Amino acid sequence: MLSSYNSEDMCARYTLTAEEKQVLKENPYQLADAYEPDSNIAVTNPGYVVTSDEPSLIQKMHFGIVPHDAETNTLTYDTWNIRSEEVMEKKTYRPLMKFRKTCLVVMDSFYEWQTVNGQKLPYRFTVPGRKTFCCAGLWSRWVDPVTGEEYDTFGIMTCKANDLVGEIHEKKRMPVILHKTDERLWLNKKASLEELFALCVPFPDKLMDRYRVSQKVNRVSTKKIPNKGIELTLPLNTDEEPAAPILPKKAEPKKATPKVPKKPDQSNEPDLFS
Repeated sequence: MLSSYNSEDMCARYTLTAEEKQVLKENPYQLADAYEPDSNIAVTNPGYVVTSDEPSLIQKMHFGIVPHDAETNTLTYDTWNIRSEEVMEKKTYRPLMKFRKTCLVVMDSFYEWQTVNGQKLPYRFTVPGRKTFCCAGLWSRWVDPVTGEEYDTFGIMTCKANDLVGEIHEKKRMPVILHKTDERLWLNKKASLEELFALCVPFPDKLMDRYRVSQKVNRVSTKKIPNKGIELTLPLNTDEEPAAPILPKKAEPKKATPKVPKKPDQSNEPDLFS
Protein backbone atom coordinates (compact mmCIF):
# COMPACT_ATOMS: atom_id res chain seq x y z
CA MET A 1 0.00 0.00 0.00
CA LEU A 2 1.16 3.53 -0.70
CA SER A 3 1.98 5.24 2.57
CA SER A 4 1.93 8.83 1.34
CA TYR A 5 1.25 10.97 -1.71
CA ASN A 6 0.84 14.58 -2.70
CA SER A 7 -2.78 15.67 -2.27
CA GLU A 8 -2.18 18.45 -4.81
CA ASP A 9 -2.15 15.93 -7.64
CA MET A 10 -5.31 15.81 -9.74
CA CYS A 11 -7.44 13.92 -9.01
CA ALA A 12 -6.33 12.20 -5.79
CA ARG A 13 -9.47 12.45 -3.65
CA TYR A 14 -13.15 12.07 -4.44
CA THR A 15 -16.47 10.96 -2.93
CA LEU A 16 -19.41 8.66 -3.50
CA THR A 17 -21.89 9.44 -0.76
CA ALA A 18 -25.18 8.85 -2.62
CA GLU A 19 -27.52 6.17 -1.31
CA GLU A 20 -27.45 2.82 -3.07
CA LYS A 21 -30.91 3.36 -4.58
CA GLN A 22 -29.75 6.70 -6.01
CA VAL A 23 -26.69 5.10 -7.58
CA LEU A 24 -28.79 2.40 -9.23
CA LYS A 25 -31.50 4.86 -10.31
CA GLU A 26 -29.05 7.09 -12.19
CA ASN A 27 -26.84 4.32 -13.56
CA PRO A 28 -28.30 1.43 -15.63
CA TYR A 29 -26.07 -1.20 -14.04
CA GLN A 30 -26.17 -3.81 -11.29
CA LEU A 31 -23.98 -3.81 -8.21
CA ALA A 32 -21.58 -6.74 -8.20
CA ASP A 33 -20.31 -5.98 -4.69
CA ALA A 34 -21.74 -4.71 -1.41
CA TYR A 35 -22.17 -0.95 -1.56
CA GLU A 36 -20.57 1.36 1.01
CA PRO A 37 -20.74 5.17 0.56
CA ASP A 38 -17.48 7.02 1.17
CA SER A 39 -16.93 10.76 1.68
CA ASN A 40 -13.14 10.62 1.36
CA ILE A 41 -11.89 8.13 -1.24
CA ALA A 42 -8.10 8.31 -1.45
CA VAL A 43 -5.39 6.40 -3.28
CA THR A 44 -5.47 2.60 -2.58
CA ASN A 45 -9.04 2.91 -1.19
CA PRO A 46 -11.79 0.95 -2.94
CA GLY A 47 -14.01 2.75 -5.42
CA TYR A 48 -16.81 1.71 -7.77
CA VAL A 49 -16.31 1.34 -11.52
CA VAL A 50 -18.02 -0.06 -14.62
CA THR A 51 -15.65 -1.75 -17.08
CA SER A 52 -15.78 -2.26 -20.83
CA ASP A 53 -15.35 -6.00 -20.18
CA GLU A 54 -18.47 -6.19 -18.00
CA PRO A 55 -20.48 -3.09 -18.92
CA SER A 56 -23.58 -4.11 -16.96
CA LEU A 57 -21.90 -4.30 -13.54
CA ILE A 58 -20.68 -1.79 -10.96
CA GLN A 59 -17.61 -3.38 -9.41
CA LYS A 60 -15.37 -2.49 -6.50
CA MET A 61 -11.69 -1.88 -7.32
CA HIS A 62 -8.73 -0.14 -5.70
CA PHE A 63 -7.83 3.43 -6.66
CA GLY A 64 -4.38 3.58 -8.31
CA ILE A 65 -3.38 1.27 -11.15
CA VAL A 66 -1.06 -1.64 -10.42
CA PRO A 67 0.46 -2.77 -13.76
CA HIS A 68 -0.27 -6.41 -14.62
CA ASP A 69 3.47 -7.19 -14.71
CA ALA A 70 4.34 -5.53 -11.39
CA GLU A 71 6.16 -7.65 -8.81
CA THR A 72 3.77 -6.64 -6.02
CA ASN A 73 0.53 -4.71 -5.66
CA THR A 74 2.29 -1.86 -3.87
CA LEU A 75 2.03 1.52 -5.61
CA THR A 76 5.41 3.15 -6.07
CA TYR A 77 4.47 6.07 -8.33
CA ASP A 78 1.43 8.08 -9.45
CA THR A 79 -0.93 5.82 -11.41
CA TRP A 80 -4.18 7.24 -10.06
CA ASN A 81 -4.03 10.19 -12.49
CA ILE A 82 -3.75 9.50 -16.23
CA ARG A 83 -2.98 12.48 -18.45
CA SER A 84 -5.18 11.89 -21.48
CA GLU A 85 -2.76 13.71 -23.80
CA GLU A 86 0.08 11.31 -22.88
CA VAL A 87 -1.67 7.93 -22.63
CA MET A 88 -0.15 6.43 -25.76
CA GLU A 89 3.34 7.53 -24.70
CA LYS A 90 3.28 5.64 -21.38
CA LYS A 91 4.07 1.92 -21.24
CA THR A 92 1.70 1.45 -18.30
CA TYR A 93 -1.33 2.95 -20.07
CA ARG A 94 -0.69 2.32 -23.77
CA PRO A 95 -1.71 -1.38 -23.68
CA LEU A 96 -4.78 -0.54 -21.57
CA MET A 97 -5.97 1.88 -24.24
CA LYS A 98 -4.98 -0.46 -27.07
CA PHE A 99 -7.12 -3.28 -25.68
CA ARG A 100 -9.85 -0.85 -24.53
CA LYS A 101 -9.51 -1.51 -20.80
CA THR A 102 -11.69 1.51 -20.21
CA CYS A 103 -13.99 2.10 -17.25
CA LEU A 104 -16.42 4.57 -15.73
CA VAL A 105 -15.50 5.82 -12.27
CA VAL A 106 -18.71 6.51 -10.36
CA MET A 107 -18.63 9.49 -7.97
CA ASP A 108 -20.69 12.41 -6.72
CA SER A 109 -17.88 14.94 -6.17
CA PHE A 110 -14.14 15.43 -6.04
CA TYR A 111 -11.88 17.57 -3.87
CA GLU A 112 -9.18 19.99 -4.90
CA TRP A 113 -6.91 22.24 -2.85
CA GLN A 114 -5.96 25.90 -3.12
CA THR A 115 -2.69 26.99 -1.50
CA VAL A 116 -3.01 30.21 0.52
CA ASN A 117 -0.13 31.37 2.72
CA GLY A 118 1.12 27.81 3.05
CA GLN A 119 -2.33 26.50 3.97
CA LYS A 120 -4.14 23.85 1.91
CA LEU A 121 -7.75 24.99 1.55
CA PRO A 122 -10.01 22.23 0.18
CA TYR A 123 -12.94 22.73 -2.19
CA ARG A 124 -15.61 20.26 -3.18
CA PHE A 125 -16.70 20.13 -6.85
CA THR A 126 -20.12 18.75 -7.80
CA VAL A 127 -22.42 18.46 -10.82
CA PRO A 128 -25.77 19.98 -9.72
CA GLY A 129 -28.83 18.10 -10.89
CA ARG A 130 -27.03 14.76 -10.88
CA LYS A 131 -26.79 12.64 -7.72
CA THR A 132 -23.83 10.87 -9.31
CA PHE A 133 -21.67 11.30 -12.39
CA CYS A 134 -18.98 9.25 -14.10
CA CYS A 135 -15.40 10.06 -15.00
CA ALA A 136 -13.42 8.33 -17.73
CA GLY A 137 -10.88 5.85 -16.41
CA LEU A 138 -8.68 2.87 -17.19
CA TRP A 139 -8.39 -0.33 -15.20
CA SER A 140 -5.94 -3.20 -14.82
CA ARG A 141 -5.83 -6.66 -13.25
CA TRP A 142 -2.81 -7.86 -11.28
CA VAL A 143 -2.57 -11.52 -10.31
CA ASP A 144 -0.56 -12.57 -7.27
CA PRO A 145 2.14 -14.94 -8.61
CA VAL A 146 2.05 -16.99 -5.40
CA THR A 147 -1.63 -17.21 -4.47
CA GLY A 148 -3.23 -16.52 -7.85
CA GLU A 149 -5.47 -13.92 -6.20
CA GLU A 150 -6.75 -11.19 -8.52
CA TYR A 151 -6.30 -7.53 -7.58
CA ASP A 152 -8.20 -5.06 -9.76
CA THR A 153 -7.26 -1.37 -9.85
CA PHE A 154 -8.22 1.79 -11.73
CA GLY A 155 -7.05 5.32 -12.50
CA ILE A 156 -8.86 8.50 -13.57
CA MET A 157 -8.26 10.22 -16.90
CA THR A 158 -7.46 13.94 -16.61
CA CYS A 159 -7.52 16.85 -19.03
CA LYS A 160 -6.97 20.60 -19.04
CA ALA A 161 -9.11 22.23 -16.35
CA ASN A 162 -12.06 24.48 -17.00
CA ASP A 163 -12.02 27.89 -15.31
CA LEU A 164 -14.05 26.75 -12.28
CA VAL A 165 -11.43 24.13 -11.38
CA GLY A 166 -8.41 25.94 -12.81
CA GLU A 167 -8.91 28.92 -10.47
CA ILE A 168 -8.30 26.53 -7.57
CA HIS A 169 -5.95 23.88 -8.94
CA GLU A 170 -2.50 25.31 -9.62
CA LYS A 171 -1.66 22.63 -12.19
CA LYS A 172 -4.81 23.50 -14.17
CA ARG A 173 -6.00 19.89 -14.47
CA MET A 174 -9.33 18.20 -13.85
CA PRO A 175 -10.83 14.71 -14.16
CA VAL A 176 -12.52 13.86 -17.45
CA ILE A 177 -16.20 14.10 -16.51
CA LEU A 178 -18.37 12.40 -19.10
CA HIS A 179 -21.75 13.59 -20.30
CA LYS A 180 -24.40 10.92 -19.72
CA THR A 181 -24.76 10.42 -23.46
CA ASP A 182 -21.02 9.66 -23.81
CA GLU A 183 -20.65 7.02 -21.12
CA ARG A 184 -21.55 4.10 -23.39
CA LEU A 185 -19.07 5.28 -26.01
CA TRP A 186 -16.24 5.26 -23.45
CA LEU A 187 -17.08 1.59 -22.71
CA ASN A 188 -17.36 0.62 -26.37
CA LYS A 189 -14.51 -1.74 -27.26
CA LYS A 190 -15.09 -1.07 -30.96
CA ALA A 191 -14.73 2.69 -30.61
CA SER A 192 -11.68 4.21 -32.28
CA LEU A 193 -8.97 5.88 -30.24
CA GLU A 194 -9.88 9.14 -31.94
CA GLU A 195 -13.46 8.80 -30.71
CA LEU A 196 -12.34 8.06 -27.17
CA PHE A 197 -9.79 10.85 -26.94
CA ALA A 198 -12.37 13.30 -28.31
CA LEU A 199 -14.25 12.79 -25.04
CA CYS A 200 -11.27 13.90 -22.94
CA VAL A 201 -12.14 17.59 -22.78
CA PRO A 202 -13.00 20.00 -19.92
CA PHE A 203 -16.55 19.66 -18.58
CA PRO A 204 -18.54 22.92 -18.96
CA ASP A 205 -18.22 25.37 -16.06
CA LYS A 206 -21.92 26.15 -16.14
CA LEU A 207 -22.78 22.52 -15.34
CA MET A 208 -20.58 22.41 -12.21
CA ASP A 209 -20.46 23.96 -8.75
CA ARG A 210 -17.86 24.31 -6.01
CA TYR A 211 -17.66 25.32 -2.35
CA ARG A 212 -15.10 25.28 0.43
CA VAL A 213 -15.09 22.47 2.95
CA SER A 214 -13.24 21.99 6.23
CA GLN A 215 -9.52 21.25 6.26
CA LYS A 216 -10.45 18.12 8.19
CA VAL A 217 -10.79 16.44 4.81
CA ASN A 218 -7.05 16.94 4.22
CA ARG A 219 -6.16 13.95 6.38
CA VAL A 220 -6.12 10.59 4.63
CA SER A 221 -8.12 7.94 6.45
CA THR A 222 -6.32 4.96 8.00
CA LYS A 223 -7.55 1.82 9.73
CA LYS A 224 -6.40 3.14 13.09
CA ILE A 225 -7.68 6.69 12.53
CA PRO A 226 -10.63 6.72 10.09
CA ASN A 227 -11.61 9.98 8.40
CA LYS A 228 -14.79 9.19 6.49
CA GLY A 229 -17.54 11.28 8.12
CA ILE A 230 -20.22 12.80 5.92
CA GLU A 231 -19.50 16.17 7.59
CA LEU A 232 -16.38 16.37 5.42
CA THR A 233 -18.61 17.16 2.43
CA LEU A 234 -20.53 20.02 4.07
CA PRO A 235 -19.91 23.68 3.12
CA LEU A 236 -17.52 25.44 5.49
CA ASN A 237 -19.44 27.72 7.87
CA THR A 238 -16.81 28.63 10.45
CA ASP A 239 -14.34 31.48 10.84
CA GLU A 240 -11.76 29.27 12.54
CA GLU A 241 -9.94 28.41 9.33
CA PRO A 242 -7.94 30.76 7.06
CA ALA A 243 -10.07 32.86 4.78
CA ALA A 244 -9.98 31.97 1.12
CA PRO A 245 -8.89 34.76 -1.21
CA ILE A 246 -11.55 36.52 -3.19
CA LEU A 247 -11.16 35.25 -6.71
CA PRO A 248 -11.44 37.90 -9.42
CA LYS A 249 -14.68 37.86 -11.32
CA LYS A 250 -14.47 37.34 -15.04
CA ALA A 251 -15.07 40.48 -17.00
CA GLU A 252 -18.30 40.25 -18.91
CA PRO A 253 -17.87 40.73 -22.65
CA LYS A 254 -18.72 44.26 -23.72
CA LYS A 255 -21.79 44.66 -25.84
CA ALA A 256 -21.04 45.74 -29.36
CA THR A 257 -22.06 49.34 -29.99
CA PRO A 258 -23.74 49.77 -33.37
CA LYS A 259 -21.71 51.97 -35.64
CA VAL A 260 -23.40 55.08 -37.02
CA PRO A 261 -22.49 55.66 -40.65
CA LYS A 262 -20.48 58.82 -41.10
CA LYS A 263 -21.53 61.53 -43.47
CA PRO A 264 -19.56 61.68 -46.72
CA ASP A 265 -16.27 63.46 -46.27
CA GLN A 266 -16.48 66.79 -48.05
CA SER A 267 -12.75 67.53 -47.68
CA ASN A 268 -10.21 67.37 -50.45
CA GLU A 269 -8.24 64.52 -48.75
CA PRO A 270 -7.91 61.37 -50.87
CA ASP A 271 -10.07 58.34 -50.03
CA LEU A 272 -7.51 55.71 -48.98
CA PHE A 273 -10.00 52.78 -49.19
CA SER A 274 -11.42 53.37 -52.66
